[in-house]
Amino acid sequence: MQSVQKTSEEAASQSFEPLLDLREAAAILEMHWKTLEGMARNRRVPALKVGKRWRFRLSSLNTWLENELNSTTTNHAALTGEEQHP
Repeated sequence: MQSVQKTSEEAASQSFEPLLDLREAAAILEMHWKTLEGMARNRRVPALKVGKRWRFRLSSLNTWLENELNSTTTNHAALTGEEQHP
């Protein structure tokens, strides 16, 4: 029975992505946590609320950031320091 339980725990840990709290996500994005909280509240960044606390998936933040960098409304050169040539 223990081997079955251990196998299911290993599978769960491999498929479950740990969630970041507000301050951890803000540190990764290099922004103030209050700014990120406002963005989460206004649904401008992928986040979920667990109880009263905001949680973030690193993979979702990475995808969101890539999409923001590639959007036509974002000034890519200002964010990356690189100029785009047609």
